[in-house]
This record gives sequence, C-alpha cells and structure tokens, in this order.
Amino acid sequence: EYKSYLSMPRPKNPEKLTELFQDELERKRLLKALQPVITAVIVKPIHTITVLLQVGYEPLPPVYKPRSLTRFVFYEGYYYPSLLEYIKYLKQKNGSYLVLYRGLAPRITSVFVTTTVKNELLAMLPKTSSRCPPEQIAHEVGRQCVATSGAVLMSHPFFVITNRMIVSLIGGEAKYGSLTGSIRTIYMEEGVTGFYDGLMPHLLSELLTVSTETLFKEITEKFELQRKIESLLGHSLNVMFIATSALNSIMVYPIQLTAVITSVSSARLAVSDIPSMQGTTQGWINCFRGLWRSGNTKRGNNLWMYRRANSESYFTPPGKGRQTTL
Repeated sequence: EYKSYLSMPRPKNPEKLTELFQDELERKRLLKALQPVITAVIVKPIHTITVLLQVGYEPLPPVYKPRSLTRFVFYEGYYYPSLLEYIKYLKQKNGSYLVLYRGLAPRITSVFVTTTVKNELLAMLPKTSSRCPPEQIAHEVGRQCVATSGAVLMSHPFFVITNRMIVSLIGGEAKYGSLTGSIRTIYMEEGVTGFYDGLMPHLLSELLTVSTETLFKEITEKFELQRKIESLLGHSLNVMFIATSALNSIMVYPIQLTAVITSVSSARLAVSDIPSMQGTTQGWINCFRGLWRSGNTKRGNNLWMYRRANSESYFTPPGKGRQTTL
C-alpha cells in the first residue's frame, strides 16, 4: 500500500491526499476479497464432482483393471471410470457442461462472505504487544480462530445450500434448482435450523485448518526453520506447505467429508437412499464413526487417481438414488 501511496501524484490539498490514500486502501481490500471468489469460479466444476463423490454417487459401473504401475493401478480389482468419463456422463445426463456449475451462486456468496467477515474481524482484533515468541504465536492462532469462527457462522447457510443444490442432480429434484428456491425449501421443511445442518464438523475442520496453518507459519518465521532446513538439504523446500498438506489430509479431510454429508442428509432428496448415506442423520459423530469403520474417510479426496470399487456390481444405476447389487 505504501509504494502505491508514494507513487501517486502529490496534490496540494492535504485532505485530498488523505482521501486518495483511503481510496487506494479500499481498492486493495476489495481486490483481496475478490481473489478467492475468482478462484472459486474457476475450480467450480471440480468442486461439483468432489461433492457428488463425497456423498457416494457413482453412476458408472466399475471395470476390472489388472495391476499396472504405469497407469497408477497398484492393486488389481474393480475401479470406477476416470474423472473425464464422469464429466461426460454428467453432460450426457443433463444435456450441457453447465451442470458442472450447479450451485455457483451460493458458492460465490459463501466464499465472499467468508473472506470479507474474516478480514474485517482480523482488522478489529488487536495484535499482541508481547515480545515473547510463544505468546505471540498463541495470540495469533487465537486471532485467526476467532475470525474464522465468525466467518463460518455467517457463511454456513450458503455452504448447506451449495451442497444440496449439487446433490439434487442425483434425483433431479427441482426444489433445489435455484438459490431462492433452496432458501424457501429449507425454511419451509426444516426451519431456521436447517440452514445450520453440519455446522459443527464444518466449524471444527476450518478451525483445525487455520490453527495448524497459522501455527506452522508462525513457528517457521519466528525460529527461521525454512532457512535452516534449506541450508541443511542444500535446496529450497516449502516446509509449511508439506506439513500442513499432510496434516490436513490425515486429520481435517475426514471431518470436512462429514460436514458435507451431514449438510445434505436431512434434505429429503434421492441422495439419502444411497447406502453410503445410511445412518448419517443420527448426528455428525455417528456419521464420522460410520465413515471410519467402513474405511471411507478419504472418499472423494483424490479425483485424479483411479477409485477402487467394492465389487463390479456396486454403483448407482442411472436415474436412481439407490445403490444396488445387480
């Protein structure tokens, strides 16, 4: 901000100078809030497919694949078709690739509200004046967690609407065809509490993510771990990215999966008939336990690898909500 401020022409009126400086800060703040929104629009097709896979929707029958390291098939067995085949099926079923942008409006709103509320709360929360590194780290983690909690509470209704609009593709329900229609449906069928289905796992996953990222970032900066590890290995290495990615994959993703499932489990849609969704209406803890016991805590985590099926007959027949053994 200060470089832009110094490069601006200097008006003779000091009040005008202050006004230009404030306008520049507001413009940068707006651009900072819009960056996640633009990213959300670009990756929306991947997000749509991820949600469908997370609830267990596999409309294409699996095929047998022998072991082949060149094709990243490490165990022989039945595997679902690739991501491209999945996209082609959705386009064929719905008539357009625009189906991949289902739920775009609430998704954009959710990202924008999350970013804006979090930035505003961070600007309001004071930073610590302590010179003790552990106290500085603990205070910054607390600031980030408080700001994230407020952002999740404000944006969670749009998180629920986005997921329900996407999974309504399974049964073709029209009541979740638009943002306003989804709001009306949730309020009429479940009341205000319906907008906060799956809130606890969503909040917990976001708090775990932001706390671990902030903790690793602060420790890396305070104790110069990045420079020490690079000098030890002899080449550059993003330590924080590797550490947070591994931790999120192990700890956070199963909770994120639970949040998605519990946000749609009580929506009275065809997705509730899929066996992978059975028992998910009895609380998010029971849902998490069911995923853990069945070994499905990583479902939908990696779209680019082949997804292994339980058997050749385990898939969702087109036009139906139930997974059956043919």
